[in-house]
Amino acid sequence: MDTKHDNGMQANRRSLLTAGLFAGGAAAVALGATTPAAAQDAAKESVLDKAIRTKKIVVAASLKYPPNLYINEKGEPDGYEIALIRRMMKDVSPDIQVEFADMDFGQMFAAVESGRADIMTTGTILPSRSLRGWFAGCAVTFQPVYVVGRDASDLTFEQMNSPEFKFAALQGSSQEAKIRALYPKANVSVFPDQTGAIGQVMSGRANATLQSLFTVVNTKKQGVALQIIGKEPAYVDHNTFFMPTGDMKMYMFVTNWLLFNAAGGILNSVFREYVGKDAIAAGLPYLAVGPGGSPLKVDA
Repeated sequence: MDTKHDNGMQANRRSLLTAGLFAGGAAAVALGATTPAAAQDAAKESVLDKAIRTKKIVVAASLKYPPNLYINEKGEPDGYEIALIRRMMKDVSPDIQVEFADMDFGQMFAAVESGRADIMTTGTILPSRSLRGWFAGCAVTFQPVYVVGRDASDLTFEQMNSPEFKFAALQGSSQEAKIRALYPKANVSVFPDQTGAIGQVMSGRANATLQSLFTVVNTKKQGVALQIIGKEPAYVDHNTFFMPTGDMKMYMFVTNWLLFNAAGGILNSVFREYVGKDAIAAGLPYLAVGPGGSPLKVDA
């Protein structure tokens, strides 16, 4: 009997067993990391299976933000995110009806939580929001967010981070959260839509607002003399679709669909059609979603 060989085989078996136990333990930790609510919700029917069964999916959307989300000349929902969701659902089944439930942005997360909507158009991946549901594992947009006002003056951080400086923001938005984090001493007024926030700035009742690229582009197209303060974005938002907690099947499908279409250049192509070409015309660079969900800078 070859004792040395036999001992080596036993050691290999122990190594494989240990590796298997470690992998299984890691998987258990990953699954166990979800909240009790997530584990409970996992037993429910997936939103994806429900859509296939009923031939319908309800999407929470705020159709007030062209060219990203809006009502077109035919009276139909349109825009970059609308086009993506329609493409996505067509890949599930061509006979699924997509119903866009129009509401204020601040109501959309609650609509998904309560089941009044199956999924929602994109939101910024604020950690506090991830406690209310799941974000897809790939970006839909990387949105540069600019400080804008009536004048294109170069303001210092000290000037903006003071009680005398007034910001206007969309209520419940990531922009509101960022203003409070980046400029904690500044005064902030909130409004139910971006039009109200921009109106405050243009009327002189606020000094500035934070606006995403698509809002800046659309505002300029409408002839509003909104000016970018400074030469660079204040920061960049990572936005993606939001869905119910614990719906692993929907999460995996949406994430896979986004990664596949990002790698194939489809996300970039659709974004260029709705937003990018106008951004370039306005002299503004933008970020596309590239392979692996990574940002790709497209210069003006």
